[in-house]
Amino acid sequence: MELILACCQQDQDDLLRNGGILYPQLEETLLALSKKFRLFIVSNCQKGYIETFYAYHKLDFLDFENPGRTGLSKGENIQLIMERNHIKNAVYVGDIQRDMLSAKFAGISFVFASYGFGKPEEYDYIIEKPIDLLNIF
Repeated sequence: MELILACCQQDQDDLLRNGGILYPQLEETLLALSKKFRLFIVSNCQKGYIETFYAYHKLDFLDFENPGRTGLSKGENIQLIMERNHIKNAVYVGDIQRDMLSAKFAGISFVFASYGFGKPEEYDYIIEKPIDLLNIF
């Protein structure tokens, strides 16, 4: 466990120093979406990772959650964000089966990001790149 924690800390240190590689047109897409919708992040990352990502990339989301802070599943964290922010309708963008199941658990639509890592069995929408979200929403 000590090694895992050290690796997580090194990962965050590197992210804060060098940033991450963002998908093409992600920043423009998020900016356009934020003018019409409230944006949130729910991730499986460790505690502190999203904060480090925010600090480097200066992306503006209204709230975020992860199991490193709550100990909850992704579906439960989606529900928590929805409750905390008084959200009635939402969509979750993800790329793996667990993302689809988490969206279903939370009772919301799922957008499959096909440029990711997985092949979920079902989805409500599919995108090939982040900017495709602007054609759906």
